[in-house]
Amino acid sequence: MWRKPEDPKPVSPVAEATPAPVRVPARVEPPPVRSVAGLTAEVVQPSGGMITSSLVIKGEIRGREDLYIDGEVQGTIQLSEGRVTVGPHGKISADVDAREVIVRGTVKGAVRARERVEIGRTGEIRGDIVTIRIAIEEGAQVHSKVEITRKENSQGAHQASKATGSSPAPFQSVAMKATGDVTN
Repeated sequence: MWRKPEDPKPVSPVAEATPAPVRVPARVEPPPVRSVAGLTAEVVQPSGGMITSSLVIKGEIRGREDLYIDGEVQGTIQLSEGRVTVGPHGKISADVDAREVIVRGTVKGAVRARERVEIGRTGEIRGDIVTIRIAIEEGAQVHSKVEITRKENSQGAHQASKATGSSPAPFQSVAMKATGDVTN
């Protein structure tokens, strides 16, 4: 059958002024967050340096920035204004002197922190600890003599110890056994 031709529809001026749809570029996902030993990037990536699990360093480490250690270090570590973080695979046979020390691995040697020492549940310290504040998670192993000093004593004593080469006098001494018993 035949069909009646359709009348052309008038073109409205509004339809002509409507722009074509704008293509929005696909959302770019940020690269995946890198992690070491299952820890988040915020914990792992300090503002300073990183010693990964495949590295072994023998000698002296000095600086002012933060340092993350998941490898092995033998010698001395001195970071005057930095934080030393020992990762879960980190093994340190060294004396550590820093603003803050966080231990998730193993440290054999004296630990001196001007602000605080934190020992995680996988952490182990064998050596004397001198600090103002200390946090020990359940499961941590501490085989040490712990000296807790007052803030004003540690700052003044630290300056005096630099001049005389001696260690500061502790405000309070606490000895801990591996069982967690505390004696004065």
